[in-house]
Amino acid sequence: MKYSVVELAESIGGQLLVSNDCLVNHVSIDSRSVQNSSSTVFFALETAKRNGHDFIDSLIQKGVSVFVVSKEMTIHHSGIAVIQVKDTLLALQQLAIYHRSKFNLPVIGITGSYGKTIVKEWLYQLLSPDFLICRSPKSFNSQIGVPLSIMLLNENHTLAIFEAGISEVGEMSKLAKIIQPTLGVLTRMGEAHQDGFTSLEQKLEEKKQLFVSVSDSVTYQDELTGFTFPFEDKSSIENCKICVAVLLKMGYNKLVIQERINHLSPLALRLEMKKGIENSTLINDGYNISYSSLVLSLEYLKAQAKAFPTTLIITEIPETPFSDSKLIELINSSEVNRLLVVGTDKINGLDKEIELVQYYSTTELLAQLKEFSFRDHYVLIKGSRHHRLEQVAKVLEEKNHRTVLEISLNQLSDNLAIYRKKIAPTTKLMVMVKAFAYGSGATEIPLFLEQEKVDYLGVAYTDEGIALRKKGITMPIVVMNPEPETFMDLIKYDLEPEVYSLEMLDELVKDLIVSNKKDYPVHIKLETGMNRLGFLPEQLPALVQYLYAQPEVYVRSAFSHLSSADDLAEKEYTLKQLRKFDDYSSYLISNFNYPIHRHVLNTAGIENYNDHQYDMVRLGIGLYGINVGEKVSNIKPISRLKTVVIQTKKLEKGDSIGYGRKTKAESAMTIAMLPIGYSDGIRRSLGNRKFSFYWEDQACELVGNICMDVCMIDISGLAVRVGDEIEIFGKHNSIEDMAKAMDTIPYEVLTSISQRVKRVFYKD
Repeated sequence: MKYSVVELAESIGGQLLVSNDCLVNHVSIDSRSVQNSSSTVFFALETAKRNGHDFIDSLIQKGVSVFVVSKEMTIHHSGIAVIQVKDTLLALQQLAIYHRSKFNLPVIGITGSYGKTIVKEWLYQLLSPDFLICRSPKSFNSQIGVPLSIMLLNENHTLAIFEAGISEVGEMSKLAKIIQPTLGVLTRMGEAHQDGFTSLEQKLEEKKQLFVSVSDSVTYQDELTGFTFPFEDKSSIENCKICVAVLLKMGYNKLVIQERINHLSPLALRLEMKKGIENSTLINDGYNISYSSLVLSLEYLKAQAKAFPTTLIITEIPETPFSDSKLIELINSSEVNRLLVVGTDKINGLDKEIELVQYYSTTELLAQLKEFSFRDHYVLIKGSRHHRLEQVAKVLEEKNHRTVLEISLNQLSDNLAIYRKKIAPTTKLMVMVKAFAYGSGATEIPLFLEQEKVDYLGVAYTDEGIALRKKGITMPIVVMNPEPETFMDLIKYDLEPEVYSLEMLDELVKDLIVSNKKDYPVHIKLETGMNRLGFLPEQLPALVQYLYAQPEVYVRSAFSHLSSADDLAEKEYTLKQLRKFDDYSSYLISNFNYPIHRHVLNTAGIENYNDHQYDMVRLGIGLYGINVGEKVSNIKPISRLKTVVIQTKKLEKGDSIGYGRKTKAESAMTIAMLPIGYSDGIRRSLGNRKFSFYWEDQACELVGNICMDVCMIDISGLAVRVGDEIEIFGKHNSIEDMAKAMDTIPYEVLTSISQRVKRVFYKD
């Protein structure tokens, strides 16, 4: 891709307001991840999460000089090109159609409900010996992802594989015009993403729109026999058969197909982040490699690492040699500090500040890993599967609990978008990340939220805020329960305290005077009926007089807390609280000539009292996928807790299990031991058949008393083996189910999960 600004404007039917002589060869829709900025065109998309027009000024500072916009704008910079269109997403799609028209090559288009990305990646493996392939990065299959994938096509490619996903009627016809497949593949259909369709039949008809212009279409045929597959699970075998059907359609010999199928292995199609040795953080994306996927991974590394040192461990890229100038430019602009390369392809032209070491093989790298310090590093592992970089990840991963809490950053982002749709564009958003981000991750979740451009983070205590500052988070942080003993540290790290009494405010002011600070922001809490912390109405005149006399502080916000926003039976009490808050906060604001934000709605308040948004709302448990009060449509839990079987044991009738012999075998039975107990957050009351965990789709009752570090489940009649995965909550058990069994609330379930339980963050 290399288009002049004039050609770009003509291809998308846009009005060229201001021009320059730039040649564009990169497309970006995300201000946080612009690469090669001088030759990038930025499409200012308007989505539920953000408005791209808001970031144009900052992008100009980064060197971007070509913009596609849908709003009238005044640009006060020279050398900038601006193309105005009615709809920037439509313009992006039109550019992709124009770019696709430049290429006459076979294009495989894949759609279906399940297995699209797996089939795409396996076809890439199977066909790579014979073609130079352009494919969708990760699961880029949406109205935005497909055009971005198409823009990766260049004159060297001899085959393309793109996937297409839809969520409602009318979308596939747009994607079909962009992809223009010459061979169509339909994977397994099912209930996934069903919300936008009235029936499975309607969704199937919509999916088939991708194949309107193709002469060849491949559907899954159960009668594909005569092949053996290196997998045992049903879904992998089905996906393998689809790949076989494609290769047969393309004329491949059965013996060749079988030989290549034999070398397929399961794919990790998600980027995982976990704790590493020496307080490092591993970002493991070591199962596939391409230039386009490297761009995405480096963007993620940069956003997470901030000011911390970084190491990139990478294998050679088949279609992009290290001599390619764009690859060198990408690495130089990524702020990588150390580069460890595996493969024979030599790399030259790196910035002199980047430490470079090259190895012929992964075995050679493994032998030398101990020579490097990874203290506080963010380490990105990125490579092709045959180099087996998972061995490197295993060495660098911190050795701890075999029980894992998986956290989906994709679902976190989706939940955030749902709540953002519920609030006005002018309403600010504070997200609560106290208590280890509700058990999800003390720094990883806040780092992600800073990328998502929320307005404030809320923590409980000063040390939580300090930990975030030390991780490089610069956005405003409110401390909801600051202790006077921590005020000097709070001031040092630019944290904003909640203030709920004159005595507390006076202590803060004394420390501000010592620190020579003025106009320090504070957040005044008002007591409206929670009867916990906060200023009473009769205390407000004295508060105002004190604030007048002390230039060290100013009021950033006034707020209160609703006691029963989740209980509509208490609606009258909640409305009474809201009236009090309006009166008390109005009095406070009327005494000052500067703006003071007001906020009172928590997660349940956003849902049930949405017309009382004021200037800001506070989002907590709902972000993590837990419904409060009436159900919020489409929010889903972001976490899944799982463990493994460490031993199985056969018991005879009358044998007892665990401390106190509370469970006795009524007949011969088999039990499995799991490395999780009450010190990990599994309450002791769940034992003795009060709750079940899941092996595959089978419920397995907890038997015996829960121990500190171990518990037991009944696996009688099941083919459970040591090492098998057991789900504690997730697909089968909801967090709400577990809370009900524990006679508590979901908050306690999440925040009780021990920090020794390994957190793995993933992003599809």
